[in-house]
Amino acid sequence: MTGVRVRLAALASVLATVAVGCGGAAPADRDVARAPARPATTIPTTTTAVDGVVEVRYRIERRVDDAATVGFADVVRATLTDPRGWVGAGFRLVEDPAAEYLVVLAEGGEVDELCFPYRTGARFSCQNGPVVAMNADRWRVATETWTGDRASYRQMLVNHEVGHLLGRHHPPEPQCPAPGRPAPVMAQQSTDLDGCLPNPWPLPEELSAAARHDEPLAPPYEKSTSG
Repeated sequence: MTGVRVRLAALASVLATVAVGCGGAAPADRDVARAPARPATTIPTTTTAVDGVVEVRYRIERRVDDAATVGFADVVRATLTDPRGWVGAGFRLVEDPAAEYLVVLAEGGEVDELCFPYRTGARFSCQNGPVVAMNADRWRVATETWTGDRASYRQMLVNHEVGHLLGRHHPPEPQCPAPGRPAPVMAQQSTDLDGCLPNPWPLPEELSAAARHDEPLAPPYEKSTSG
């Protein structure tokens, strides 16, 4: 009987470790950027590549109704078709109401659900398999550490999170290449610029890397990824 209790205790310990690992509590000073949808979700692969251009279809949902968020869809559309953005890496981002990829603005509690198993703490935005979930409070007021204007913050947020949808990763630490230089758009600028200048657009080196099209779209849960 004692042996059974020991084995059960060991099993409980393993399960607890797995639960915490899959939950991936986010560091307090970094945004969560990637998480999958629920395990049963099938990650769509419906894209078209013609002459080296990868077409990615997405739909937009605004699940809040206040005046500060009225222009959300317009900002997303304009940002994703701007030649300064991921278009410059050979992606054609096309809005399609029937698309499986979703860019959604929601309140913190709903973003927490969309980003599970990452713990977004009602504060963070994420890329979650086929879903890009943006925190409405961040959209309204940006963050205390952002030294640019609100319009450029929103462009950065779109490019950063959709960048994850396109398979892009955070730069290695330190994420700011040198004080006084523009931050990479895939750096976690919402939480710390580390001496870099706020920047809403992919840097040339980020576009060059993305143009290889060598990363899968809508990446699933990565236990060690945060921000």
